[in-house]
Amino acid sequence: MRMKNILKAFLATVIAILSLSCEKQEQQVDVNIDSITISLDVDEVTLASASLRVRHNGGSEATWTYVVTSDLESDADALIDAKVAKEKELTGEILAYKGQNRSLVVTDLLPKEYYRFICKAVDSETGAMYGDAAELVFRTRRDPAVFELNENWGATRGERTQDNKTGMEYDNFYCTSSDENTYVILPLKTSDFSYYYANEIRPLFEDYIADFGYPVGDSKWAGVLESGNTTYTEQRLRSGEWILFMVGVDSDGELSGLYQKIDFTIDPEVATKEYERWLGKWMVSDKNGLDLFEINILPSENNMWYYVAGWEGNNLYFDTYDSTLMIETYFDKSTGKMNFVSQYVNTMQSDYETIDFYFSGAFVYYDSNIVVDAMNHMLAESLFTDTVSFATARIEGLEVNIYGTNFLVRNICYFYYLNGSNPAAISLAVPEVPLNMKRLE
Repeated sequence: MRMKNILKAFLATVIAILSLSCEKQEQQVDVNIDSITISLDVDEVTLASASLRVRHNGGSEATWTYVVTSDLESDADALIDAKVAKEKELTGEILAYKGQNRSLVVTDLLPKEYYRFICKAVDSETGAMYGDAAELVFRTRRDPAVFELNENWGATRGERTQDNKTGMEYDNFYCTSSDENTYVILPLKTSDFSYYYANEIRPLFEDYIADFGYPVGDSKWAGVLESGNTTYTEQRLRSGEWILFMVGVDSDGELSGLYQKIDFTIDPEVATKEYERWLGKWMVSDKNGLDLFEINILPSENNMWYYVAGWEGNNLYFDTYDSTLMIETYFDKSTGKMNFVSQYVNTMQSDYETIDFYFSGAFVYYDSNIVVDAMNHMLAESLFTDTVSFATARIEGLEVNIYGTNFLVRNICYFYYLNGSNPAAISLAVPEVPLNMKRLE
């Protein structure tokens, strides 16, 4: 779940096509405005604003315009034509936009009102309209009631369980309700609640329900809401102080103002010898035995996670202050393997630009490299090739499933997104799996 980069939702896999080459390529200007097809999505809605995403296939130079209206009945083409005609009459200019994947924020909306967003391709000079208008209807959120504890709700933490087939561990919570109010469940580190939200529940709850990605009134809300008694299961949580919130959300996706919470503590486990075998310094080499870079594997969460520093070493052409580039790898208790996982790393500001760093993987599809653009996705696994001294290991790519077809991950490396643009590798020579590991100490 997002929530300001501290909660990551386990989202469906989205893919982005890019070259792993470090050289900048000139982009061919492509305009196909006559047959443009536009798709629209709602990224987020608040009390008085909405973030809406426009995607189209008309080429990078195609321009388009939009109108936001509370008129839900009139013809879409007529409404947007009238807007363009008025702009030409009043200013002599047409408010048009470029960008094939662009997010727009519309403001000054009223709470709990339905709005219609209409978008259409336009010639920014003449005002001529092209293709069919795309439209969607969304509703802004309402101002929730004063938040109060719902005494009819309660929750307790159960035992930790393990899947015997996969080795995955889970924390279980038993939530009870003696009324008909609906809710969603949110576990959160106590320190995160204090640091990011100053212990204020309203911004936390608003972030959380926005994280589902469903507009207010969307029928998909029915599939995520709970009522009555239920068991909530979360993949094993890290040690520390936690809060479990039951957040009141109505059937249309609005905060009801009701909530309940429990505080609980998860004690750290004692590290097993199987977990400790991966700790220390290693040399990573390619399949031909050429040394690539040195890594240091450090404990993060006993019997669950490691920190890995030094991945790709000095092989990065991008000024990342590489001490901040540290990934976490997952320890599989059932097999003793260490798995590499796609993840957000950090964000930097440089020359007024936002640079987001991720660790992810790529595979080949029709001679193009496709980046796995989903978080918490298993990319590769490392297994010991020496099961006596545990001094050598091998990193092998795993398969990802895209639209029903499995593809083998070929690269695992750092990527950066400049101002949210498509990802680009930041390595001078992207390491290709399989890779070898040899213990240094």
